[in-house]
Amino acid sequence: MARTPIHQTLGSLLALALVSSNLLLLPPARANVPLRQAVIQSLRNSVRLLLQNQSPRPAQVRDALVPGDGVATARRSRAELRFNDGSLARIGEQALFRFLPNTRTFQLNNGTVLLLIPRGRGQTQLRTPNAVTGIRGSALFVRYQPESDTTIVGALTTSGIEVVTGDRTQVRPLEAGQMAVVVKD
Repeated sequence: MARTPIHQTLGSLLALALVSSNLLLLPPARANVPLRQAVIQSLRNSVRLLLQNQSPRPAQVRDALVPGDGVATARRSRAELRFNDGSLARIGEQALFRFLPNTRTFQLNNGTVLLLIPRGRGQTQLRTPNAVTGIRGSALFVRYQPESDTTIVGALTTSGIEVVTGDRTQVRPLEAGQMAVVVKD
């Protein structure tokens, strides 16, 4: 069977999760560590930096983002962000990803992201246009496809992942190896 871009992305994300699993073994920190900054650790191909009140520009390794900023990746591109709390986000191709001010909330409007969030940092959320994923010290991937208004969430660890539909009528906890698919609401 030929490997499609989604298979390649998911394979890369799983490999990164396995290699980076030591993040989840770090000693617990105090709860609700605020997200104040992210630094771009690596880039591949075309990644745009979306700084508040500025025109988008090509991203560079070591660029810093603050809440409200984001990154956009092109086809066959990706970016890896390290946050001040030790969390890691690997953003796949054709993605639009931001982290929101005064929260522990990420926004994914398109594409795929792998998140590795150390235990003890507090409740984190990843929002797509039709779902919210609640996270506590976990490894997971989330993909949002705007064409079909579909969110796919895959749990790589069993450590407090919940998926809530956008209309908040359904809540599903996920354990390692499980996936949730939200189509529209």
